[in-house]
Amino acid sequence: MIVKSRPLVFARRIFMKRLVPGLLSSLFATGLVLCGDSQTCQAIPPFKTEFFEVYVKENPSTPEETALAEAADAKTGKCWICHVNMKDRGESKLGKKVRNNYGKALSQFLNKDDFGSERRKAEPEKVKTQIREAFTKVEALKSDPNDPQSMTYGELIASGKLPGNDEPDKADLEAAIKERDAD
Repeated sequence: MIVKSRPLVFARRIFMKRLVPGLLSSLFATGLVLCGDSQTCQAIPPFKTEFFEVYVKENPSTPEETALAEAADAKTGKCWICHVNMKDRGESKLGKKVRNNYGKALSQFLNKDDFGSERRKAEPEKVKTQIREAFTKVEALKSDPNDPQSMTYGELIASGKLPGNDEPDKADLEAAIKERDAD
C-alpha cells in the first residue's frame, strides 16, 4: 500500500487550483494581444483562396508562374494582394480597410458584406463563381486608368507580378483614418 504524504497532496492541490488557471489565463491574454492587433484576423478567406486557386500554380512551370507564386506567398503578398499594409507605413489600427488599386478594382464587382460565413457555407459554389467572374472582369481593366499605356491586371499577373500597386486608395485611407480616430 502506497501512502501519500500530506504535504505532497496539498502542494498538488495548490498547483492545480492556483497556478494552472493563472498560466491558462496568461496564455489566453497573450493570444488576445497578439491577435487583437493583427491585421490578418480580419481577412475574408475566399478572396485570397480563389486568387491562389486561379492564378498561383502549385508547381509553376514558367519563370513568370514561379515569380507570381513567390510574390503571392511572400510577406508582401497574401492579404496585401488587394490591401495595403498601413502598419508598415506607420499607421495602426486601420485593419484591412485600405485597398490598393487592384483591391479597389475588385470592389467594383464584389461587396465583402456579401461573403459572410453563413453564405459561404450555404452557397460555396455560387461564392466561388462570383469571385472568379469578378477576377475575369478585373483582368481586362488597366492597372492605371489614367495611363492608356499601362498594363492590364491580367497582363501584370501573366508577367509574374502581383496586380496591386501597394499604394493606398486615397478615399479608403481617409475613411479608415476618420473611422479609427472617431473611436
